[in-house]
Amino acid sequence: MNDLQHIGIIMDGNRRWAQQHKLRAVVEGHREGTKRFIDLCSWCIEKNIPYVTVYAFSTENWNRSQEEVRGIFDLMEEFFKTEIDTCIEKGVKLRILGSRAKLKDDTTAIIEQAEKRTAACVKLNAQIAINYGGKDEIIRAVKKLYEGGKNNPRFPETLTEGEFEQCLDTVGIPEMDLVIRTGAGGRKRLSGFFPWQSVYAELVFQETLWPDFSKQDLVRAIEFYRTVQRNRGK
Repeated sequence: MNDLQHIGIIMDGNRRWAQQHKLRAVVEGHREGTKRFIDLCSWCIEKNIPYVTVYAFSTENWNRSQEEVRGIFDLMEEFFKTEIDTCIEKGVKLRILGSRAKLKDDTTAIIEQAEKRTAACVKLNAQIAINYGGKDEIIRAVKKLYEGGKNNPRFPETLTEGEFEQCLDTVGIPEMDLVIRTGAGGRKRLSGFFPWQSVYAELVFQETLWPDFSKQDLVRAIEFYRTVQRNRGK
Protein backbone atom coordinates (compact mmCIF):
# COMPACT_ATOMS: atom_id res chain seq x y z
CA MET A 1 0.00 0.00 0.00
CA ASN A 2 1.34 3.45 -0.95
CA ASP A 3 2.14 5.93 1.77
CA LEU A 4 -0.06 8.96 1.15
CA GLN A 5 1.30 11.97 3.03
CA HIS A 6 0.28 15.08 1.12
CA ILE A 7 -2.81 15.92 -0.95
CA GLY A 8 -3.10 19.06 -3.06
CA ILE A 9 -6.49 20.35 -4.16
CA ILE A 10 -7.37 22.89 -6.84
CA MET A 11 -10.74 24.07 -5.55
CA ASP A 12 -12.40 24.92 -8.86
CA GLY A 13 -16.09 25.45 -9.60
CA ASN A 14 -17.31 28.00 -7.04
CA ARG A 15 -18.53 30.49 -9.65
CA ARG A 16 -20.25 27.84 -11.77
CA TRP A 17 -21.92 26.48 -8.62
CA ALA A 18 -23.33 29.94 -7.83
CA GLN A 19 -24.61 30.29 -11.39
CA GLN A 20 -26.20 26.83 -11.36
CA HIS A 21 -28.01 27.71 -8.13
CA LYS A 22 -29.08 31.08 -9.57
CA LEU A 23 -27.47 33.03 -6.74
CA ARG A 24 -27.37 36.78 -7.17
CA ALA A 25 -23.59 37.02 -6.62
CA VAL A 26 -20.81 34.59 -7.56
CA VAL A 27 -19.17 35.30 -4.21
CA GLU A 28 -21.88 33.16 -2.63
CA GLY A 29 -20.32 30.19 -4.41
CA HIS A 30 -17.01 31.05 -2.78
CA ARG A 31 -18.77 31.32 0.57
CA GLU A 32 -20.11 27.78 0.18
CA GLY A 33 -16.64 26.68 -0.88
CA THR A 34 -15.09 27.85 2.40
CA LYS A 35 -17.39 25.44 4.23
CA ARG A 36 -15.99 22.53 2.21
CA PHE A 37 -12.49 23.46 3.33
CA ILE A 38 -13.40 22.84 6.97
CA ASP A 39 -15.02 19.55 5.95
CA LEU A 40 -11.90 18.63 3.97
CA CYS A 41 -9.73 19.13 7.03
CA SER A 42 -11.95 16.80 9.05
CA TRP A 43 -11.87 14.13 6.33
CA CYS A 44 -8.08 14.30 6.01
CA ILE A 45 -7.72 13.86 9.76
CA GLU A 46 -10.05 10.84 9.62
CA LYS A 47 -7.93 9.34 6.83
CA ASN A 48 -4.65 10.09 8.63
CA ILE A 49 -3.44 12.41 5.88
CA PRO A 50 -0.93 14.75 7.59
CA TYR A 51 -0.68 17.44 4.86
CA VAL A 52 -3.21 19.11 2.60
CA THR A 53 -2.65 22.16 0.39
CA VAL A 54 -5.48 24.04 -1.32
CA TYR A 55 -5.47 26.66 -4.08
CA ALA A 56 -7.58 29.55 -2.81
CA PHE A 57 -6.48 32.52 -4.94
CA SER A 58 -3.98 32.58 -7.81
CA THR A 59 -1.84 35.43 -9.09
CA GLU A 60 -4.07 35.42 -12.18
CA ASN A 61 -7.26 35.80 -10.15
CA TRP A 62 -6.55 39.53 -9.73
CA ASN A 63 -7.85 39.86 -13.30
CA ARG A 64 -11.38 39.06 -12.16
CA SER A 65 -13.87 41.84 -11.43
CA GLN A 66 -13.05 44.10 -8.48
CA GLU A 67 -16.35 43.10 -6.91
CA GLU A 68 -15.50 39.40 -6.98
CA VAL A 69 -11.91 39.91 -5.78
CA ARG A 70 -13.04 42.09 -2.89
CA GLY A 71 -15.74 39.56 -2.03
CA ILE A 72 -13.24 36.70 -2.00
CA PHE A 73 -10.87 38.56 0.32
CA ASP A 74 -13.74 39.63 2.58
CA LEU A 75 -14.67 35.94 2.86
CA MET A 76 -11.08 34.91 3.57
CA GLU A 77 -10.71 37.54 6.26
CA GLU A 78 -14.03 36.44 7.76
CA PHE A 79 -12.84 32.82 7.73
CA PHE A 80 -9.56 33.61 9.45
CA LYS A 81 -11.41 35.59 12.10
CA THR A 82 -14.31 33.24 12.79
CA GLU A 83 -13.07 29.71 12.08
CA ILE A 84 -9.74 29.72 13.88
CA ASP A 85 -11.25 28.30 17.06
CA THR A 86 -12.69 25.46 14.95
CA CYS A 87 -9.27 24.82 13.43
CA ILE A 88 -7.67 24.75 16.88
CA GLU A 89 -10.34 22.35 18.19
CA LYS A 90 -9.73 20.02 15.24
CA GLY A 91 -5.95 20.31 15.55
CA VAL A 92 -5.42 22.05 12.18
CA LYS A 93 -2.23 24.05 11.75
CA LEU A 94 -2.66 26.74 9.10
CA ARG A 95 0.11 28.02 6.87
CA ILE A 96 -0.44 30.56 4.11
CA LEU A 97 1.61 30.15 0.94
CA GLY A 98 2.18 32.67 -1.85
CA SER A 99 3.37 36.25 -2.08
CA ARG A 100 1.94 38.70 0.44
CA ALA A 101 3.29 41.73 -1.43
CA LYS A 102 -0.09 42.69 -2.95
CA LEU A 103 -2.17 41.95 0.13
CA LYS A 104 -3.56 44.75 2.27
CA ASP A 105 -1.86 45.27 5.62
CA ASP A 106 -5.08 44.32 7.43
CA THR A 107 -5.32 41.07 5.47
CA THR A 108 -1.68 40.21 6.18
CA ALA A 109 -2.15 40.88 9.90
CA ILE A 110 -5.22 38.60 10.01
CA ILE A 111 -3.34 35.84 8.21
CA GLU A 112 -0.33 36.09 10.50
CA GLN A 113 -2.57 35.94 13.57
CA ALA A 114 -4.26 32.78 12.22
CA GLU A 115 -0.89 31.15 11.65
CA LYS A 116 0.31 32.13 15.10
CA ARG A 117 -2.80 30.86 16.88
CA THR A 118 -2.74 27.46 15.14
CA ALA A 119 1.04 26.97 15.28
CA ALA A 120 0.86 24.32 18.02
CA CYS A 121 -1.77 22.16 16.28
CA VAL A 122 -0.50 18.74 15.21
CA LYS A 123 -3.33 16.67 13.67
CA LEU A 124 -3.22 18.26 10.20
CA ASN A 125 -0.93 20.68 8.40
CA ALA A 126 -3.22 22.71 6.11
CA GLN A 127 -1.63 25.07 3.61
CA ILE A 128 -3.75 27.69 1.85
CA ALA A 129 -2.29 29.21 -1.32
CA ILE A 130 -3.25 32.89 -1.58
CA ASN A 131 -1.84 35.13 -4.33
CA TYR A 132 0.11 32.08 -5.46
CA GLY A 133 1.37 31.14 -8.90
CA GLY A 134 3.90 28.46 -9.75
CA LYS A 135 5.93 30.73 -12.03
CA ASP A 136 5.85 33.53 -9.47
CA GLU A 137 7.07 31.20 -6.72
CA ILE A 138 10.00 30.00 -8.83
CA ILE A 139 10.99 33.56 -9.77
CA ARG A 140 10.87 34.59 -6.10
CA ALA A 141 13.01 31.57 -5.20
CA VAL A 142 15.59 32.45 -7.87
CA LYS A 143 15.80 36.00 -6.54
CA LYS A 144 16.43 34.69 -3.02
CA LEU A 145 19.13 32.36 -4.31
CA TYR A 146 20.76 35.16 -6.30
CA GLU A 147 20.88 37.44 -3.27
CA GLY A 148 22.27 34.65 -1.11
CA GLY A 149 24.86 33.59 -3.67
CA LYS A 150 26.40 36.97 -4.47
CA ASN A 151 29.38 36.29 -2.23
CA ASN A 152 29.84 32.69 -3.34
CA PRO A 153 32.27 32.50 -6.30
CA ARG A 154 31.04 28.98 -7.13
CA PHE A 155 27.36 29.98 -7.35
CA PRO A 156 25.31 28.77 -9.18
CA GLU A 157 27.45 25.77 -10.19
CA THR A 158 27.15 24.27 -6.70
CA LEU A 159 23.38 24.77 -6.40
CA THR A 160 21.46 21.63 -5.39
CA GLU A 161 17.78 20.73 -5.49
CA GLY A 162 17.72 20.79 -1.70
CA GLU A 163 19.08 24.35 -1.59
CA PHE A 164 16.53 25.46 -4.17
CA GLU A 165 13.70 23.91 -2.16
CA GLN A 166 14.78 25.91 0.88
CA CYS A 167 13.74 29.04 -1.04
CA LEU A 168 10.26 27.79 -2.01
CA ASP A 169 7.09 28.65 -0.10
CA THR A 170 6.75 25.02 0.97
CA VAL A 171 10.08 24.68 2.77
CA GLY A 172 9.75 21.90 5.35
CA ILE A 173 6.67 20.41 3.67
CA PRO A 174 6.89 17.10 1.76
CA GLU A 175 6.17 16.94 -1.96
CA MET A 176 2.60 16.25 -3.02
CA ASP A 177 1.61 12.65 -3.61
CA LEU A 178 -1.85 13.33 -5.02
CA VAL A 179 -3.40 16.38 -6.67
CA ILE A 180 -7.16 16.66 -7.13
CA ARG A 181 -8.78 19.26 -9.37
CA THR A 182 -12.51 19.69 -8.86
CA GLY A 183 -14.88 21.29 -11.36
CA ALA A 184 -12.55 20.23 -14.12
CA GLY A 185 -15.12 20.71 -16.87
CA GLY A 186 -13.13 18.40 -19.12
CA ARG A 187 -9.94 20.39 -18.52
CA LYS A 188 -6.86 18.48 -17.39
CA ARG A 189 -4.35 21.05 -16.27
CA LEU A 190 -2.82 22.27 -13.00
CA SER A 191 -3.00 26.00 -13.78
CA GLY A 192 0.24 26.88 -12.02
CA PHE A 193 -0.44 24.79 -8.93
CA PHE A 194 2.95 24.03 -7.30
CA PRO A 195 4.80 22.71 -10.38
CA TRP A 196 7.97 21.84 -8.44
CA GLN A 197 6.17 20.13 -5.54
CA SER A 198 3.73 18.16 -7.71
CA VAL A 199 6.28 16.82 -10.20
CA TYR A 200 5.64 13.19 -9.17
CA ALA A 201 2.07 13.59 -7.92
CA GLU A 202 -0.74 11.40 -9.21
CA LEU A 203 -3.46 13.53 -10.81
CA VAL A 204 -7.22 13.20 -10.42
CA PHE A 205 -9.64 15.45 -12.34
CA GLN A 206 -13.20 15.43 -11.04
CA GLU A 207 -16.25 17.06 -12.58
CA THR A 208 -17.76 17.75 -9.14
CA LEU A 209 -17.84 21.49 -8.42
CA TRP A 210 -15.91 22.37 -5.28
CA PRO A 211 -18.94 23.36 -3.12
CA ASP A 212 -20.40 19.90 -3.89
CA PHE A 213 -17.16 18.06 -3.07
CA SER A 214 -17.90 15.24 -0.64
CA LYS A 215 -16.06 12.80 1.56
CA GLN A 216 -16.82 10.12 -1.03
CA ASP A 217 -15.11 12.20 -3.73
CA LEU A 218 -12.01 12.33 -1.56
CA VAL A 219 -12.20 8.61 -0.82
CA ARG A 220 -12.46 7.78 -4.54
CA ALA A 221 -9.35 9.83 -5.26
CA ILE A 222 -7.46 8.14 -2.44
CA GLU A 223 -8.57 4.72 -3.66
CA PHE A 224 -7.27 5.56 -7.13
CA TYR A 225 -3.96 6.62 -5.62
CA ARG A 226 -3.68 3.32 -3.76
CA THR A 227 -3.90 1.42 -7.07
CA VAL A 228 -1.00 3.23 -8.71
CA GLN A 229 2.49 1.77 -8.68
CA ARG A 230 4.70 4.78 -8.02
CA ASN A 231 8.28 4.30 -9.16
CA ARG A 232 9.24 8.00 -9.48
CA GLY A 233 11.17 7.42 -12.69
CA LYS A 234 12.97 4.27 -11.51
